[in-house]
Amino acid sequence: MIIIVILLIVLKKMDDQANKINQENIQKVPIEKIKEVEEEKVFKNKEEDKLNKRDSSTSLGEISIVIDDFGYRNDDVSDGFLKINANLTYAIIPGHNYSTSFGEKAVNAGYEVIVHMPMENTGKTYGEEKFVLMTDMDSETIKRRINNAFSQIPTAIGMNNHQGSKASADQHVMSNVAKVIKEKGLFFLDSRTTVETIIVTTMEVFGVPTAKRNIFLDNEDNELEIKKQLQKLVKKASRDGSSIGIGHAKRNTLRVLKEEIPKLQKRGFKFVFVSEMVH
Repeated sequence: MIIIVILLIVLKKMDDQANKINQENIQKVPIEKIKEVEEEKVFKNKEEDKLNKRDSSTSLGEISIVIDDFGYRNDDVSDGFLKINANLTYAIIPGHNYSTSFGEKAVNAGYEVIVHMPMENTGKTYGEEKFVLMTDMDSETIKRRINNAFSQIPTAIGMNNHQGSKASADQHVMSNVAKVIKEKGLFFLDSRTTVETIIVTTMEVFGVPTAKRNIFLDNEDNELEIKKQLQKLVKKASRDGSSIGIGHAKRNTLRVLKEEIPKLQKRGFKFVFVSEMVH
C-alpha cells in the first residue's frame, strides 16, 4: 500500500513537471508570431469567402506592379521581364545606353512604359547629371530636362520619381513637373521615397492624374523577402480592392514574379497597368 502511494506521488510530480515545461514552451512563442498566424488565417478565410461569392467576371483584387531602373542593362534579366504574362509597367531611367531601345522593346512586347525621372536626394544624388532635377534649378531648366527625358523615351506615357527624397518634397520642383506633365496629358506615380512627399497633392492641384506606391518589393534583394513583400501587396489588394507595388530590374525580383504571378492570377487576382490606377 505504501509503495502504491509513493508511486502515485512520483507520477503526480512527473505530470506536474511536464505541464510546467509545456507552459514554458507556449510562453516562449513570440506574441508577434501568434498574431501573424492569426492574421494569415483571417486573410485566407476572407479570400475563400470572396472566391465563393465572385463570378468569372470579377477578381479578388487588382494589382499594379512597376519595375524601376531599366535602361542600364540589356541582358537575360531585362529580356526576362519581357516574357512575363501580365500587364506590368516598366520605368526607364533616361541617359543610359538602353533607355530608348528598351522602351521600344517593352511596348512592342505589350507592356507599359514610363519615365523614371532622376531627382535630388536629401543625401548625395548619384548619376544622370544631365537629367536629374535639383531644387536650385530654375523653371526653364526643369522643363527642358523633363522634355529631354521624354524625347529619349518617346514610348513613355507617364512618369515616376527615381530617388528624389529632397525634390519630391519641394514645391518649386514639383509644381514645374506638374505643369509639364499636364501639358503633355500624362500621369505621375509617386514612388514615395520620403514621407515628406508632396507629389500627389501637387498633381491633384494641377489636374494631373496621379497615384502613389503602396509597397516596395525588393529593398532587400533576396527571394524570401521579396515574396513576403509581394504577399503584403496581395493582402492590400484583397482588403482595399487594389494596390501598387514597385520593384527593380533585378534577377531575384524577376525570379519571384515569374513564379508567383501565375499563381496569383489563378487564385483570382488581376494585374493591371499602373495607368489604370491613377485618378
